[in-house]
Amino acid sequence: MKPPQQDFDNRKPVWNELQIFFMDTDPADDLERIAQVCARSPYSIDELEAILFNEVLPACRFNMFDLPASEWIGFEIGWLKERILKKHRFGRRRPFFLRRYTVGWWRRLKPHIEKARRM
Repeated sequence: MKPPQQDFDNRKPVWNELQIFFMDTDPADDLERIAQVCARSPYSIDELEAILFNEVLPACRFNMFDLPASEWIGFEIGWLKERILKKHRFGRRRPFFLRRYTVGWWRRLKPHIEKARRM
């Protein structure tokens, strides 16, 4: 998988959907839509997991600590791109903060992606 700065066009829709896990809303209502977008992407399941943990999580986790959260519906994609390019951990260990939270959502999302790809 290419680094994020070399693959913005393919990552954009995935980033846009995965950021929902870090908004002040319940992502459960959006799992099917998020899974559909991820399933249509060129990324493997392992690559999607890496994008969630090493790109979207480091860029968006701050929103979980603002009370009330500063963003509810999602960041504008241009801003999100710049934030991810500044904060990503591509090729490194997963971040520690919010790891358990993110693992929980990934475990719920992954079967939906796999199901969407089988259809």
